[in-house]
Amino acid sequence: MVAALDLCLLVFFGSSLPWGMFFRFLIGAAFLFLGIFFLLLGEDLAMIQMGRLIGAHLVKTRKYVLLIICCFLLGAFVMVAEPNLAVFASIHHAIDKKTIIYTVALGVGAFTALSLLRVFRRIPLPVVLTAIYLVVFSIAAFAPSAVVPAAFDAGGVATGPITTAFIMSVGIGLAAVRGGKSSTDESFGAVAVCMVGPIIAMLLLGIFRGAGETAAAESAVHAAEGSEIILDFIRELPEIVEEVAFALLPIIAFFTLFQFIFLRMGKERLLGIGVGAVSDFVGHVLFLTGAFVGFLPAGSCLGSIMASLPGGYKALLIPAGMIMGGFIVHAEPAVHVLLDQVESVTVGAVTKRAMKIMLTVGVALASGISMLRILTGISIWYFLLGGYALSLALSFFVPKVFTAIAFDSGGAATGAMAVSFMLPFAKGACSVISGSGESILTDAFGMIALLVVFPIITIQVMGLLFKLKLRKVSYKKLGADDSVRIIEFDTEK
Repeated sequence: MVAALDLCLLVFFGSSLPWGMFFRFLIGAAFLFLGIFFLLLGEDLAMIQMGRLIGAHLVKTRKYVLLIICCFLLGAFVMVAEPNLAVFASIHHAIDKKTIIYTVALGVGAFTALSLLRVFRRIPLPVVLTAIYLVVFSIAAFAPSAVVPAAFDAGGVATGPITTAFIMSVGIGLAAVRGGKSSTDESFGAVAVCMVGPIIAMLLLGIFRGAGETAAAESAVHAAEGSEIILDFIRELPEIVEEVAFALLPIIAFFTLFQFIFLRMGKERLLGIGVGAVSDFVGHVLFLTGAFVGFLPAGSCLGSIMASLPGGYKALLIPAGMIMGGFIVHAEPAVHVLLDQVESVTVGAVTKRAMKIMLTVGVALASGISMLRILTGISIWYFLLGGYALSLALSFFVPKVFTAIAFDSGGAATGAMAVSFMLPFAKGACSVISGSGESILTDAFGMIALLVVFPIITIQVMGLLFKLKLRKVSYKKLGADDSVRIIEFDTEK
């Protein structure tokens, strides 16, 4: 029902497009939603299973070198296969697409090893996050201003449907086998640490290489005839199939090697994972085709149309962005993966409904502020410094598991819909309002970064309210299931 409402909302906004672009948008929407369906199916059958199996086995070996090497390779391979990253790299014209993909992949690989080593050593997540974000902002102070927004965007883009499902599953597998009183708290947070890697990697790239060629202002997108639009989709397929096969091959090869050396599972279980891998491949192809040929040009065109409204009507960008952002988050595949994992691990202590409400509020606020930045040119530094300072401060007061869930949620909220529609929408609007390629890099980019920060804050506020509510309840036992320790607070303190 929610997905259908989201689609209706997009159709409502998209109906103001020229008919040819609207037709392109509708076909792209069909490809995109069908692709998300197969991606989610593939994650359930393959990615999540592979992640938990590998994570559980790695912690049993108790070999730090093997853990670090495997986690680095896993993070890098999964990131190359992330469809969100492919879309983002195509939008950011100032730096070569492959350079962005491999830079982000290296960052994710390094911080995947760090995040899972944290679980293995049981280092408190707030301490790790505070330390690494101090490093991030110290490096960002020396980076070109045109690089900073896109670098923080890369952190959000890195946590798409594939990465969120796989890395979170590895973390849960590690924590489950590691056991102990804090195993639930340690089940989350791997994604939160991972998304810092791309930020640092992109900032360093900007420092040593520069911002790249300034992005040109968007021009009007050609509204082709119906037959030509269909041919556009068909023409893109061979290249996308080749790109997806190349991206998924390292993950499949790594798991196959792991299976022969360590796991040695039965044929029936392997068959299920194989079916999931095929579903994942099909989902990738459909999603990227819909995004590249349908959503990217449609989102950019719609942003340009709304930004071209006369006088004060341009301010409608703010409520329009908030409405689209608030509804689109419900269609994010990574969000559904996260909500399922949260409800499963916490045995319903943290409900999907409460999570959805707070995520919706966070994303809507972030989308509105992003549109405000495009209209006014306010520097992103105010929101990044203020947002992360508040979120890190809250992390020392809310229950540990809420901090981990909150930072993971920030990454999950910036998924397929945000990257393929909201970011092009912002870029199209900025190209009309400023007409400057430099302004696109500093004002349009940074939207994904804000979509990460605000859900972190709203989920932590929910955790704080949850903790205050529990203080009114006096109990010492929560049942036999150790996993319910998520709400095991000393209420008399």
